Amino acid sequence: MNEPVKLCAVGVVALMIAACGPQQTADEAPADTEARPQVTIEVQNQNFYDARVYVVEAGRTARRRLGAVPGNERRTLSFRVEPMRVRFVVDFIGSGELTTEFIQVSPGDELVLSVTARTHQLRIRG
Repeated sequence: MNEPVKLCAVGVVALMIAACGPQQTADEAPADTEARPQVTIEVQNQNFYDARVYVVEAGRTARRRLGAVPGNERRTLSFRVEPMRVRFVVDFIGSGELTTEFIQVSPGDELVLSVTARTHQLRIRG
């Protein structure tokens, strides 16, 4: 088989594979988890160390990473959760970590977490 025919055959196979994959039309509703409101948390990192922020749901030991906040900056992170109690773990890169107390959250809540070198304060905005 010559080179142009091989390339054409490969292109046809690639199109067939793409056509057989899962499809979603533009007017389909998003999945249920995407439609739920999110909980947002504004993290004010007043520490010099960059920090990774995790959420831990009550009754679970696994933590879910929300994102990173550079030292002396603030970022707004978000996550989806059913109404429940959660706590946050702030892992300072190259240093220790802080863990908040549990707080009851519901979709749509807006939280603020202020982190200093040694302490933290978590509150619901408003």
